[in-house]
Amino acid sequence: MNPKPTSINQLLSEKLDQGLRNHLFTGGSIGLFYDQGKSIIVSHGLTSIDNGKPIDKLTVFDLASLTKVVATLPSILVSIQSGKLSLIDNVTDFIPELGEDKKDITIFHLLTHTSGLPAWRPYFINHNGRDAYIQAIANEPLVGRPGEQVIYSDLGFMLLGFVLERIWDETLDKVADELIFKPLDMKFTNYTPLNSTGNAVPSFAATELGNEFEYKMVIDYLAQQEAKQNPDGSLKISKKQIQSLNWRKGHIIGTVHDCNAFYGLNGVSGHAGLFSTIEDIKKYMEIWLEDSGFINKQLKKMAFSNQTGWLSPRRGLGWEVSANDGSIEQKVKGCTGGDLISNSGFGHTGFTGTSIWRDPERGVTLCILTNRVHPKVSDLTKWRRQVHNQVFAYVDSVNE
Repeated sequence: MNPKPTSINQLLSEKLDQGLRNHLFTGGSIGLFYDQGKSIIVSHGLTSIDNGKPIDKLTVFDLASLTKVVATLPSILVSIQSGKLSLIDNVTDFIPELGEDKKDITIFHLLTHTSGLPAWRPYFINHNGRDAYIQAIANEPLVGRPGEQVIYSDLGFMLLGFVLERIWDETLDKVADELIFKPLDMKFTNYTPLNSTGNAVPSFAATELGNEFEYKMVIDYLAQQEAKQNPDGSLKISKKQIQSLNWRKGHIIGTVHDCNAFYGLNGVSGHAGLFSTIEDIKKYMEIWLEDSGFINKQLKKMAFSNQTGWLSPRRGLGWEVSANDGSIEQKVKGCTGGDLISNSGFGHTGFTGTSIWRDPERGVTLCILTNRVHPKVSDLTKWRRQVHNQVFAYVDSVNE
């Protein structure tokens, strides 16, 4: 039997070492941030398998889908309290090119993943640039009626990014920087960091060796298309188009891993593309504390409470919200925040091996940044759940 860790530092170190031994990633940082200001950050491993540098609290990670809740969500909420838009506004008010069949989709639907848009499409195979992407999404048939199902959709957050660009008349990276990152002094958080002229950074955590995983997704999509399994009117691609793409071959370092963001949108999108450090994530999550005035209290409450009712999985505005209430839903599907996250908990994950979960009842936020896609994609699900369970249990034991 394993003895109880003597400290939270020991526990976090043991979990990172376990992940390294099991080849889940080459390096990572775990941060436990207390509402009272105390924080514990532990970093282990290397940035890459080839002459990598030691991971530390200033290592820059590709956040992947954490972009949705660190850049796009807060920018939308600040825009709402600035009078630029409303949750009940139709997306076609800002992007009329989407057309008649998308006219009932609201900002609320996009934030809660209830728009009826599909989860993913490989638009990057034959589309490039915002206008092309808007037209592609306009042509894409809905897979459900708005408000009637939860389908976690990259397309929906792409649209939110385009909305932000139109209402502020500026590119998304600059919008997020002015509204969120600069006010919060998030010095190492940005899109396309290799092009940044700002603060120099020590190192990037490497991601995949080429885009093998998403290449296989594209091949699967083509097979479904040829078998006529995709909805009528969905994106059409060809084997020739797939082969003609200049697929990356080497280790991806400092450029976004996600293919729609990299190939199609020049590294800047509402769904992916953001890079950050665990220190900057700590600064960001302070806006979600109860006494923070950065985001309006009512908007903040809506963001981390269940907005999708009986639909599954449960979503707030942007955030996944806890399903740990003993329901059948929880027993069948679980929650990425683990078995012990309180009913008021909320969080999000990123494909590259990143996650944030906040537990207001315990007064803590747990952030995990790893490069679980380097050099190949590993499954972090079980390990991450163990980390959450053990950390929250430890916090409880200390507070008893």
